[in-house]
Amino acid sequence: MRYAVLQTDLNPPATDQLQRAFQSVPGLTAADASILGRDAFGILVKNLSEPQAVAMQGALRIEGIETEMVDQTFLPELPRTHFVRRMDCSPERLIIYDPLGRTFALEWNHVMIVATGAVKLTDFVRQQKARPLTRYHGDGASSIEMEYDTVTREERNVHMLGEVVIAGGALRYSFTADKFDFTGLGERNLQDTPANFSLFVRDLIQFSPHANLNRGAETLRAKATEVLSYPSKNAFHEEIVWMLWQMKKAA
Repeated sequence: MRYAVLQTDLNPPATDQLQRAFQSVPGLTAADASILGRDAFGILVKNLSEPQAVAMQGALRIEGIETEMVDQTFLPELPRTHFVRRMDCSPERLIIYDPLGRTFALEWNHVMIVATGAVKLTDFVRQQKARPLTRYHGDGASSIEMEYDTVTREERNVHMLGEVVIAGGALRYSFTADKFDFTGLGERNLQDTPANFSLFVRDLIQFSPHANLNRGAETLRAKATEVLSYPSKNAFHEEIVWMLWQMKKAA
């Protein structure tokens, strides 16, 4: 049986606190804190034995960090996702578009979680590279022509991500700012992707006042143009799992 140690709130612990706690746990070192603790957004560490989890919980308590120890099999799974490229907000409902442009209306009271954040992801970028090629003709003359090769390279770029989790936690709608159609903003469309993303997410928050918000959405509600950065996509998603766990306990 493996255990996870979870925060009781979403205030991130300091790195030095984690380092001292980790080095107090058999089988872990202070260096592990910078690796395992890097994605500590609600779920501080996973895959611990029971003695390790008990030791970790005690060490963190000494650091002033209250946690709970959870059998990992009890943690909710991240809901299956539908990637969407357009959603429109109206006071009555959220209009969701499928890839064929057909719409589905979702009542706002079905929106359980709104999450957003900026995450650095790996993109595969295709480029054409030109190279000269000498062609020889029958009369002895030659000419230079250009040939083009397509090459793919990896880039690490920041993407603004959004998630709408539906009541019951069985489904979520996922979207990214750079692949999203902001037509629904109407006259407020600023023709600027980050600004439009912020406007749209703030609309989601406004029209679903009973939805739970992750730290990214809370930040955007308070500061209209600031999208909180997450160290990884895993951290972004584990925070949602932490929120689902808190909601499961409260049910």
